[in-house]
Amino acid sequence: MHANRSVAFASILIVAGVAAAWAHAKMNASVPKNGETVSAGLSEIQLQFSKPLRLTLIHVRRVENQTDIPISSELPKSFADFAKIAVDALQAGSYEVTWTAVSSDGHVIKGSFSFSVKETLDAPSAR
Repeated sequence: MHANRSVAFASILIVAGVAAAWAHAKMNASVPKNGETVSAGLSEIQLQFSKPLRLTLIHVRRVENQTDIPISSELPKSFADFAKIAVDALQAGSYEVTWTAVSSDGHVIKGSFSFSVKETLDAPSAR
């Protein structure tokens, strides 16, 4: 009898844990995608979330020299499942985006992704 209660209790904890994991928002997609290489001049970063949340902090950092890239747009002021972040045109290099958000239940969520910007070759001039 004691074993049956233990198994039942363990099952409830597992189901509750799975339900809690499903309840929190996560980043579904980004532009650029994690690991993607894009052409120089990128000036907008997009984040898509599974549920509306309040984005409270975002950092864009150039990895090679650990330089923070200024964000030229405000973060959304309300709960949203999509955000566009404007930055000055990015030069060639590797970048990491880290973000912090609050879900509707007050849970703090953090995430990050990385991408690279490649140099664009100027077209040869006509002679």
